[in-house]
Amino acid sequence: MSDLRIIDLVLFLGISQGFFLAIIIQLLPKKNLSANLVLSLILFLSAIMLTGRLYYYGYEENEFFARLVMLVDSIIFLFGPLLYLYVRRMIVSSDVKPVLRWVEFLPSALHLMYVLWTYRFSIIQLQEMYDNGFFTIPFFIIELSIIILFTIYIIKCFIILKKFRLAEERILSFHQQIYVYLMILISIFALVTVFWFLNFAKSYLLHTYNPYFNYNTVWLCIPIIMYVVGFYSIRQPEIFRVAILTPKKKIFKSRLSKAKIEQLTADLEHLLVHDKIYLNPNLTLARLATQLKTSTNDVSWLLNKIHKCNFYEYINTYRVQEFISKINKGEHKRHTILALSLDSGFNSKSTFNKAFKIILRDTPSNYIKKMIKD
Repeated sequence: MSDLRIIDLVLFLGISQGFFLAIIIQLLPKKNLSANLVLSLILFLSAIMLTGRLYYYGYEENEFFARLVMLVDSIIFLFGPLLYLYVRRMIVSSDVKPVLRWVEFLPSALHLMYVLWTYRFSIIQLQEMYDNGFFTIPFFIIELSIIILFTIYIIKCFIILKKFRLAEERILSFHQQIYVYLMILISIFALVTVFWFLNFAKSYLLHTYNPYFNYNTVWLCIPIIMYVVGFYSIRQPEIFRVAILTPKKKIFKSRLSKAKIEQLTADLEHLLVHDKIYLNPNLTLARLATQLKTSTNDVSWLLNKIHKCNFYEYINTYRVQEFISKINKGEHKRHTILALSLDSGFNSKSTFNKAFKIILRDTPSNYIKKMIKD
């Protein structure tokens, strides 16, 4: 009985935490509103899932609650689509707000219909059918379907994150921490799904049941992971979203005239060499285009076709040169490498290290050591 009370306490705390986070996130200042709305829905559903587990552990012999738990099971089919929707709304800029399509509700609806079908039988009849192996195939299909859906949407999340990173370098001169945060989140879900599948295969092929990691464990893992996400989102800054879709119209070399290219090149050099706008750590392609009094497409074309690089590489080349000039002046003897990188326009240590390695094929510390030896 004491074990049951401990489980009840843990689940009750999880349920209250889920509802609390779902409400608090909606009261945050206006940032990432679209994504946070989806996150609140996920947290709300997570709390309902834990409520179902609470009844499962505490009232499994009660017919009403036993059937209620079966209904709640339909929610898990929505987690894959909702997770993917959350990631899209968090990082993708689009004129049309992404929503769930009707087909993504279909698996959950089918499971709900299946549960309602079981209502024609009493709990005693259902238990007899279960003991006779009647539900072996349905349970196999249901669990395998959930695992396949999770896998599909996890892969879609990884694909869209890869596109986001590539698109980010076209319009931003820095990398955002949101990419690392989402990669960790999706990787954790991927790891849970892998272990879940291995245990699933082991149960049905080898007929050995793992009491520590199984279907019920996954039900507990998902809400816990989402609660961590909920707490993180409370302090998550506004995100620079990017359009990840490739333009349908190709940009030809004749986009800009020779005179326009020369003018833009001269203006760009003035902004970077004389005004040193690269020292602004939040510099974006849009802000640079505004300074040049032209469009982002023109600037992007100029960098890609004339300078043979993207926006991220172009701006960070100047920042690295600024950093090297500070090293040549001996400023590294009085300041840390991080401080000098921030003074050179970088907004984080990770962005600086990556850009430095891409541009000079070396790490900052090794570069400084080589200069000292010379």
